[in-house]
Amino acid sequence: MEAAVVSVSHGAMASLIGKLGDLLTDKYKLLKGAKRQIMFLKAEFETMHVFLKKMSDTEDPDEQDKCWAKEVRELSYDIDDSIDEFLHRVERESNSKGFMERIKNFLTTMKARYEIANEFEGLMNRVTEVSQRRKRYKIDDAVSKPNSTTIDPRLLALHAETAGLVGIDGPRDELIKLMDEEVARQLKVLSIVGFGGLGKTTLANDIYRKLEGQFQCRAFVSVSQKPNIRKILRTILSQVGFAHTNIETWDENELISALKSFLLDKRYFIVIDDIWEASAWDIIRCALPESMNCSRVITTTRIETVARTCCMNQSEYVHKMEPLSEQDSRRLFFKRIFGSEDACPPYLKEVSAEILKKCGGLPLAIITISSLLACQPNKLKEQWEYVRNSLGSSLGGLKQILNLSYIDQILNLSYINLPCYLKTCMLYLGIYPEDYTIDRDDLARQWVAEGFISKAHGMDLEEVAKSYFNELINRSMIQPLKTDYNGEVLSCRVHDMMLDLILHKSREENFISVIDDIQDMTGQHDKIRRLSLHLDGAIDDKVVRSVQLSQTRTLAIFGTSSDLPPFVPFNHLRVLRIEISVGSGNSALLDFNALCHLFQLRYLKISGDGHTIRLSSNIGGLLQLETLQLEGVRLEEFPSDFVHMSRLLHLIVPVWTKLPDGIGNMKSLRTLHCFDLGMNSQDNIKGLGELTNLTDLRISYNIVEYISDGELAERRREVLRTCLEKLCNLKYLEIKFEGRRNLDVSISVPAVFCRLQRFICFDCWFSRVPEWIGQLHSLHQLVLKVEEVLEDDVEMLAKLPSLTHLYLPILRAPKDKIIIRGSGFPVLKHFRVGCCRISCLTFEAGAMAKLEMLQLDVNAQGWDRESNRRAAESALRSVVDMHPGRPTVNIKCLGLVYIFDDGSCSS
Repeated sequence: MEAAVVSVSHGAMASLIGKLGDLLTDKYKLLKGAKRQIMFLKAEFETMHVFLKKMSDTEDPDEQDKCWAKEVRELSYDIDDSIDEFLHRVERESNSKGFMERIKNFLTTMKARYEIANEFEGLMNRVTEVSQRRKRYKIDDAVSKPNSTTIDPRLLALHAETAGLVGIDGPRDELIKLMDEEVARQLKVLSIVGFGGLGKTTLANDIYRKLEGQFQCRAFVSVSQKPNIRKILRTILSQVGFAHTNIETWDENELISALKSFLLDKRYFIVIDDIWEASAWDIIRCALPESMNCSRVITTTRIETVARTCCMNQSEYVHKMEPLSEQDSRRLFFKRIFGSEDACPPYLKEVSAEILKKCGGLPLAIITISSLLACQPNKLKEQWEYVRNSLGSSLGGLKQILNLSYIDQILNLSYINLPCYLKTCMLYLGIYPEDYTIDRDDLARQWVAEGFISKAHGMDLEEVAKSYFNELINRSMIQPLKTDYNGEVLSCRVHDMMLDLILHKSREENFISVIDDIQDMTGQHDKIRRLSLHLDGAIDDKVVRSVQLSQTRTLAIFGTSSDLPPFVPFNHLRVLRIEISVGSGNSALLDFNALCHLFQLRYLKISGDGHTIRLSSNIGGLLQLETLQLEGVRLEEFPSDFVHMSRLLHLIVPVWTKLPDGIGNMKSLRTLHCFDLGMNSQDNIKGLGELTNLTDLRISYNIVEYISDGELAERRREVLRTCLEKLCNLKYLEIKFEGRRNLDVSISVPAVFCRLQRFICFDCWFSRVPEWIGQLHSLHQLVLKVEEVLEDDVEMLAKLPSLTHLYLPILRAPKDKIIIRGSGFPVLKHFRVGCCRISCLTFEAGAMAKLEMLQLDVNAQGWDRESNRRAAESALRSVVDMHPGRPTVNIKCLGLVYIFDDGSCSS
C-alpha cells in the first residue's frame, strides 16, 4: 500500500482515506456490515478532510474551530492505527506456510474480521458524534471569518531611528559601494535576504535615507505575504511624484505602463521590502525600465531563492544578513539598558552573556528583551535570571509574564507563511534538544518514516524530503551549519527562540510531547503521538506504563541515562532514536530484545558512547524497517535473520562489525556504512557485488588480519575490485584501510563509475592517479593519496568538469615542476596539496578560476629558528598580498614528521 501523507494540520487523514478505500476491495474479504461501515467512514472523513484543509489556510482560526479540528485529527490517528492492526493480521496470515498453520491463522483472522467489524461500529459512533457536534455549533460558518487586524511589526522597523543601531555600518557601506559602481549604468537590483528580525528592513531603510538627494525620484514599499499588486504600484507612482486623478480605477496593466513611462528618463531608487514570492517580483519588475541612468533597486526577502530571482541569479548582488557579532550584540544590549556598554555592573555581566546567547545575535530579540529589562526600576540579578530562564521555557508563559508578543509575532509570521507540508516538517524539529546539530539525511529519513513526505514525479521520497529541508533553509527557518564542497547544506540548527515557538505550536496541536522529567508524563491528558524524552535520570517503568502510549509514532530519547523504557506499550511506533551521551561512565548492556513486536517500525537509530547493545534475535521480523543506524556502540552479536529485512535501505554500523552471512540478499540497500573487509566473511564480500542499488558505500579494513594473513587480504582486495565493477549506481565511495598499503586496483570497466560524485581514500595510496579517475565526469570531491604525480596526471585531473574539491597528498618528491595550466580545473573551489619535498608548484594565469581556498602542506625544514620562520612567513604573506583578490592568509607550523621511501625524514 502506497504511503500517504501525515501532517500537523490534517493528522493521518490522507493516509486514512487511502487505506479505507483499499479495505473496500476484495483483497481483504471483509464482512458486508463492515464494508457499509467503512463506506460511511470514508465519506465522513473526506468531508472532514476538506474542513481541515480550509482550517490550515486560515491565519487566525476561531477557538471553536480549532477544538473541533483537533478532535477530528485525533480520531484520524486512532482509526489509522486500528486499520494498521488489521492489515498486520492479514499479512501474517498470507505469510503462513504449513497447512495446519494456515487453518489456524484463517480461523484467527475470521475472528479478527468480526472484531474489526465491532471496532468499526464503535468508531462509526465516534465519527457520528463528532459530525453532529459540528452541525450543532455551526462550525463550518466560523471557518471563513475575517482575520482581525494587528499592527504590522515592519512598520516599527521602517521608522526606527538608525542612530541607535549597531552593526549596520559595514553592511550599509558595502551595499552602497555596490550601488555606486560607475560601470553599471544600467538598472542594478540588489537583494537583502535573511531570517525575520535580523534587520533587513532597517538596513534597507538606512541606505534609503543615507542616499536621499542622489536620485531624481525614489520610493519605499512593502509587499507582504498576500500582496495587493495594484496598491503597491499605486504607492510607487505616488512616491515617485506621478499624479493622476483616476489612478484608483486603473488595472495592473495601466499602472505598469504609467510607471514605466514615468521612470524611463529618470534616475530612480526604489526599495521593495518583504517579498515572499518570486511571482510578485516578476510583476513589479515589469514596471521598472532598464534605462542607462544608473537607477537602483533594493529588495528584501526571507527566502534565498526569491533573492536570487530578484538579482537575476547574480549572487554578488545578494547580501545575506548575518546575526550581530558578540561585540555588537553586547553594545546594542547594554546601550538600550544603561546607555553604554561600560555601565553594566559586574554582577550582571554573566547573566547578560547567557541572555545574549539565547538571542543569537537577532537584533529584534536583543532590542525587545533589553527594552523589557530597561523598564525594571531595580536592576536585580534575580529579575535578569528569571528572564534568562523564561527564554528557555514556553512562549505562552513568556508572553503572559514578559509581554514578548512582538517578537512572537515576528517568528509566528514566518511559520504561518509555510505551506502545510513544511509546517509539519518544521514542528518535527521539536524532538531535538536545544542547540542540537541536526543531520539532514538523518532528519529526512525520519520524515519519510513518519509519512510526512508525498511522492513527486521523478523523485523518490528521500529526495523530496531533502528538498523540503532546503526550503526551510532558504526561508531562514533553520540555520545552516555544515556544508559540503558542492554547496549542499548537510546539517542545521534551530534558533532557541524558534524552538520555543515550535514547542508552543506542538503542544497546541498535540503534535509532540517533550518531557524533561519522567514524572511529568503523568500529567499528560492527550494521547501522546510523538514523545521526546530529555533525561539524565532513571526511567520509572511504572510511570511509563501508566500512560497511554500505544498511539505514539515517534520515540526520541536524549540524555546521559542508560535506562531504557519498556517498549511493549509502543505498539505503533514508526521512529525510534536513542542517543546516550557521556554520563556516569557506566557502559551497561542495552537490551533491545523487546523491539521485535514493533511491526510499524521504519527507522531505528541507537547512539551511545561505548555501550554494548543486544538486538532482538527476531529482528528480521521488523519487515517495515528502512533505516538501521548504530553509532558509537558495540554489538553483542548481529542476529542471523537480519539479512531477511527486504525493505532495509540504509545500514550504518560501527567499524569492526561482523555482519551475518547473506548480505547479498539485501537487494534494497542504498547505504552501507561501514563494511569491514577484515571482519566479514568471504561470502559477504562476494555478496557486495549483488547490492546493485547501493549509492553510498564506506569500506574499512582490519589491519590485524591484513598483517596476519596477507594472502587472504590480497584475495579480498581482488573481490573488492570485482564488486566495484558491478555497483553501477554508486555515488559516494569511501575507503579506509589501516596502515601504509598500496591500493592499485585495475578496473576493466571504468564506465560503471559514471555516477560517482565523491571518492575518498584514507590511509592507503595508489602508485599514480588511476586512469579510470579521468572517466568520472560527475565527480565533485576527490581525496586521493599517490606515490608520485606526473604531468599527465595533473592534466587528467584538470579536465574533470565537475570537480569542486581536491585533496592530493603526494608521498614522493615530484621529478618535474607541477604546473596548473590556464584552462585547468574550471569549477574547483578548494585545492589542497601536500608534499614534503616539492620543488615548484606553478599556477598559470586563468588556472582554477573559481578557486576559493588553497591549502599547501609543505616541508618546513629550515624554519627551526624563530627568525627564519618569521622571514619565511613574511615572504609568503607578501606573495599573497600581490593577489588582486586580497585573500586571507593563514600560516601554521606543525610538528609533523614525514618518512620517505629512502628512509630519510623531515619535520
